[in-house]
Amino acid sequence: MGNRSHGAGNIKNRRGKGSRGGVGRAGFHKHKWLQTIKRGEIRGEKGFVNPSPSARPRKKTREISIGEIQCEIDAGKHAAGADGVYAVSLLGFKVLSGGSLKAKAAVRAAGFSAKAKEKIAAAGGSTAAE
Repeated sequence: MGNRSHGAGNIKNRRGKGSRGGVGRAGFHKHKWLQTIKRGEIRGEKGFVNPSPSARPRKKTREISIGEIQCEIDAGKHAAGADGVYAVSLLGFKVLSGGSLKAKAAVRAAGFSAKAKEKIAAAGGSTAAE
């Protein structure tokens, strides 16, 4: 004599796909509801993605003020050259005019505001856009 359920429990359990109990995403809106809430998605709905290239997010440049550059120079993050001009390289930053600059600095950055260029030149420094 053998067991006609072959370890499946009730005879109905391995019939078709009805007894799988959640292989893949089956049952996420019913008996796996807590996982659905934790993931933040309901039945595979993840939102709209605009396929056009003009709608893709642009690379953002970070901003730094002249006052922050002066603080970095005071903290010793930038080295002074032989002529007393500090070499400040700021890749991916736009320099804004907030604060004041006391030291001569050769600043290289992604961009400058017009007033920031004036303030750096007034302190005896130079600007170079990358």
